Amino acid sequence: MNTILKSRILFVINPSSGKGERGDVNSMLTRFSEEMGFEYAVYRTTGKEDEKEVKRYLEKFQPQTIIAVGGDGTVNMVAKVLIGSDIRLGIIPAGSANGLAYNLGVPENFEAALKKNLQDGANPVDVIKMNGKHYCLHLGDIGLNARIVKRFEKEGSKGMLGYGKQFFKELSEGKTSFSFYIQVPGHRRKKMKAEMVVIANAKSFGTGAIINPTGKLNDGKFEIIIIRPYPWWFVATFIYAFFTGKLHEMKYIRVYSASEARITLLDPQEFQVDGEVLPKTELVEAEIIPAALMVIGA
Repeated sequence: MNTILKSRILFVINPSSGKGERGDVNSMLTRFSEEMGFEYAVYRTTGKEDEKEVKRYLEKFQPQTIIAVGGDGTVNMVAKVLIGSDIRLGIIPAGSANGLAYNLGVPENFEAALKKNLQDGANPVDVIKMNGKHYCLHLGDIGLNARIVKRFEKEGSKGMLGYGKQFFKELSEGKTSFSFYIQVPGHRRKKMKAEMVVIANAKSFGTGAIINPTGKLNDGKFEIIIIRPYPWWFVATFIYAFFTGKLHEMKYIRVYSASEARITLLDPQEFQVDGEVLPKTELVEAEIIPAALMVIGA
């Protein structure tokens, strides 16, 4: 039985996302609602009090499903409102970064993504809570990628080409390693050095680079992938490993699987969560919230 039939769906659309709204979205939604028998409402984000407005729609419209149309930031904002509820979260990727959608196999085409969200069932997925207030569905990281994401935002870059441009800019300035202590249950506290530390719930970046080959969205754990300082000539090997799912086998990689962790940085570092660049930090505390969300297609 189609779970969408005779249900209510709230579409949360970010009109200023990387790809914006393509085609006549209103007529498409009307057509599908008539064909499949669901009611719908639309909220378009403004960047001001969006969480508060989404909560108001929940109270007023009482949807069984919310479909976020935008990038990872839009998805994350909607997810925060839904954590702990039985309301289904759907995703139509329309941002510059669509990491979770990529991991779920959601098509980039709006109509194809809409059909998938209307036809697929939903399953529970875990969420990582960081520093007591940030929620991570996809992944967060410290160091190299966080600096690239910051450049990406600052220069107003768009899409894969924009990310690639900032990636090579960052590499051209030389590696910037940092030292930290890591505490994971079952392991002794250890001092380490890294170019980047990734805290991952999913397998891949939105670019398709596989940072966490063994990751699962619903196993009650997350992975910490530590990329240790490496010689310049190893970059090509890293890129190959990223796109073939062999990163965890590389010499300069250390992986922990955990339900909680504490990373204490000796100097403040750039930090990003689901594509949102946060202020530099000296501490990252992460804990898993099992089965926190019902996600379509998971």
